[in-house]
Amino acid sequence: MAGTTGAEGDIKDVAASWFVKSEGGEPLGQIYRGEEAAVPSPGSVLTAEAKWHSAEVVSFRELGPTCSIRRFAVVVRVLE
Repeated sequence: MAGTTGAEGDIKDVAASWFVKSEGGEPLGQIYRGEEAAVPSPGSVLTAEAKWHSAEVVSFRELGPTCSIRRFAVVVRVLE
């Protein structure tokens, strides 16, 4: 995995899964994150995803974990 995953290498490095939506509620995909980048941070900028080049985290809420992987619903503002 590469890009904004924060979990380069093996799937066992995944600590969180982000379910990303636009401010308008449009689903933008799912991102897997490593331990160092597991929790979203409002104002942080994500890059290099399929549906957008860069996006800023606006808000998030934590969902219940699945198989010991933390899950977050993340709202982003697409920058480009």
